[in-house]
Amino acid sequence: MRFPSGSRRLLPVAVALLTGGCLLAGCNGEGSTTAGRKTPSTGNPSAGRPSAGKPSEDPRPGDFNGDGHDDFATVVTSRSKDGSRAAEKLVVVYGSAGGLDPASAQRTAPGGKGLSFTSVLRTDLDGDGFTDLVAGRGEGDTRPGALALFGGARGLAAATELALPAGFRPLAAADFDGDGATDLLDGGRGGSGGVLLLGPFDRAGTPERQIALELGQQGYASPVSATTGDFDADGKAEVVLTYAFDAEEDESAPEDAHLVAHYEGGPDGLVREPAREPAISEAVGTSDGPRTPAAGDADGDGIDDLLLPTQLEVAPADMPAAGGALTVLYGAESGLGGGREKSVIEGADGAKRRTDFGSSPAVGDVDGDGRPDVVVNTPGFRRHDGRVTLLRGGSGGVPSADGEQTVDAETDGLPGTPNPHRWNAFDHRPPLLDVDGDAHADAVVFAPLYEKRRGAFLVLRGTPKGFTPEQTQLLTPTALGVPLHLP
Repeated sequence: MRFPSGSRRLLPVAVALLTGGCLLAGCNGEGSTTAGRKTPSTGNPSAGRPSAGKPSEDPRPGDFNGDGHDDFATVVTSRSKDGSRAAEKLVVVYGSAGGLDPASAQRTAPGGKGLSFTSVLRTDLDGDGFTDLVAGRGEGDTRPGALALFGGARGLAAATELALPAGFRPLAAADFDGDGATDLLDGGRGGSGGVLLLGPFDRAGTPERQIALELGQQGYASPVSATTGDFDADGKAEVVLTYAFDAEEDESAPEDAHLVAHYEGGPDGLVREPAREPAISEAVGTSDGPRTPAAGDADGDGIDDLLLPTQLEVAPADMPAAGGALTVLYGAESGLGGGREKSVIEGADGAKRRTDFGSSPAVGDVDGDGRPDVVVNTPGFRRHDGRVTLLRGGSGGVPSADGEQTVDAETDGLPGTPNPHRWNAFDHRPPLLDVDGDAHADAVVFAPLYEKRRGAFLVLRGTPKGFTPEQTQLLTPTALGVPLHLP
């Protein structure tokens, strides 16, 4: 059972950064393993392109070829030893009955010197029933643009430049006007601009129409993240924007400067609805700027909820640090937060947790019991070693710390060799994916210092017991054709 964020076109802003200009090839060499920490095995030598799938009226956001196995997409940055050179590659690895197949790895280069990916969105842009990747790219604030890798029965096609308006850089994809077609949102840059392109789009990237927006707070700040979902079940997406600044310290901030903004979608674009902004801002605000929300159906009622990584108030000097939490504002037909009471999940360690507990939340049914679970990161755990926590869905339909499970670089049974000096950065990369098609959500972790700093992707397989470390699949960047170190 899947718990996507809204319908097939109501997708949160993606969590990996991507690149364009396509190079497609298979991979040989190191592969994957499901047991034994010290001995990664070779991959499946007979694999290549993924098995043929078929289109769907409601394509899975994680499945680019419609074969029932979710696929993993991320950006890998390779660097020279002295740090003077760097190269980005967008990597897509297709799922199969045996998990992620390294031989199917598809790599896409930036397509220009100095270019990098600014966003990547999973959405059915052209409405053909296959999930596509739409990736923004640019060099700083210059030369913006976007690429599309269109999904199909045998996987993603080569990247093509979209013919979007000059300067457009997609920040979010969703059906904001409720017509059933994907729309693309650009939040602007430098405190100005903002454009909504309303679909349907053709394969060249031409929208049906466009609407100019002003999201920059009187020229002060542009959005740094956009989280979309249909939080009131009206068929039109809403968007929560975050802005990175400290209005109390910055004298140039306008009087009504806000860390978050909440907009309702409609036939004429986006309309700001500020009533729910204080609750969102209170949850995500920190002295270093707002943390990034996510969307997903966390209680299984068919309506999107807003997941907010939260830094709790600092405790008195004679008490442990208050730590972090995950706040869930539940969607309802009466609007976000208008139904079920919010959840504030601190986890079993309570006040002993680091303040970054709750980062990168993602929803999926890991244990296959029909109730949605939530997976979060604690990036700073044990000197930036990182930790992944599974918060199970309870009998009341909401996730909690009861029976939580944690996995980190020192968990018994995991394959591979972590860095003994910490800093493994053992963090899952949303969204949760069912890569082997067994109706259990899996979490893909990236650990850049694993395997003597060669790095590793570890697929934590979902099972009735939660994550089972002994069944974890390990893939090295080298196996995917993107070694972390340039020659």
